[in-house]
Amino acid sequence: MLGLIFLTWEKYVTERFGEKLLLQYRSSMGEAAATALVAGRYYDDALLVKGVETVCQLTRLPSDVLLREYGRYYMTNGLTGKLCAYLLTGVHSGEELLLAMRDSHARLRTTFEGATPPAFEYGATNDPHTVVLLYRSERHLCPVLHGAIEGAAMRYHEVVHIQEQTCMNRGANACRFEARFFPNPSTNSGPLAERESHQLWQRQLADLILVSLPPFESGTGWTLRDIGAVLSSRGAHAYYQRPAVLLEAVQHLQFAGLIRSSANEHTDAMMTRRYWRTPSLA
Repeated sequence: MLGLIFLTWEKYVTERFGEKLLLQYRSSMGEAAATALVAGRYYDDALLVKGVETVCQLTRLPSDVLLREYGRYYMTNGLTGKLCAYLLTGVHSGEELLLAMRDSHARLRTTFEGATPPAFEYGATNDPHTVVLLYRSERHLCPVLHGAIEGAAMRYHEVVHIQEQTCMNRGANACRFEARFFPNPSTNSGPLAERESHQLWQRQLADLILVSLPPFESGTGWTLRDIGAVLSSRGAHAYYQRPAVLLEAVQHLQFAGLIRSSANEHTDAMMTRRYWRTPSLA
């Protein structure tokens, strides 16, 4: 699983249950919790399984409840919003976000080496305002998806009605969710518009980097220093050549499934990490 999942899981545990329980959680997890996780690397699924089991034991809450809550949290917390800003800036409703999930997960299979994200398909319905989502995964984490659909509505200040018609945990070969989104008239969407406006320049910078990067097939990726040199040659302001600004931009592209990095290599370090443009989806 992607490191972002583990990082946001710990954030969820902390905000939901407090620092005291987090310390107990890390003590129970042992060495696994002491490892400095990187959002853009992949880790063994067993780490999350152990983490969920540990929190279940500490809180005496069932795993389905924790995973559904976490799904909502994952879609609405600040870290996901920051790292996935490129994708989220182009989405304006919970329905649009669900429709974007299939392609983004498909791209992640080529963006992150060893990635096995869940497969999403869309089913047919007579209601044009209802999204039918078919989920298949050997992890059987459908409670996370249920919560994520709720979180998508929360993110865009909407109300959603969800029906899980079939479930892999009840013997079906796929989970089938029907979700219908409604606007919430009592909510002011002003802050959302302001946030998207703030992210616009970040997207423009990311687009410039994306078209400049070499394709993965070329074999020679660029470091942040290389990217900064190219922007300098094109007359970009010195601010946009700062390593921290460039790193944020390439992270946005990576979590949108548009570029690949050498983050999983044993010799990886931030300033020597290389980036490539991933192939377009057919």
